[in-house]
Amino acid sequence: MKITDAQGTLVPDAADLVKFTISGEGTIAGVDNGFQASHEPFKADFRKVYNGMCLVIVQSGENAGKIKLSASAEDSNRPL
Repeated sequence: MKITDAQGTLVPDAADLVKFTISGEGTIAGVDNGFQASHEPFKADFRKVYNGMCLVIVQSGENAGKIKLSASAEDSNRPL
């Protein structure tokens, strides 16, 4: 996931806290942002972006079906 400005350009100094929600036949297996000194848990539904980016890993369920993943950040006027 990348934090971008209105023109779709990466905002490398962004430090937004992103909250992930998932529904359907999947779960959030983990999150990361590439910052080796981060103390945030890998097993969570949130992550602070680092250099404008973070990662969420989705694991499918046992049944076939759709998965919907959403990301949101409070106090951010930028699209996610």
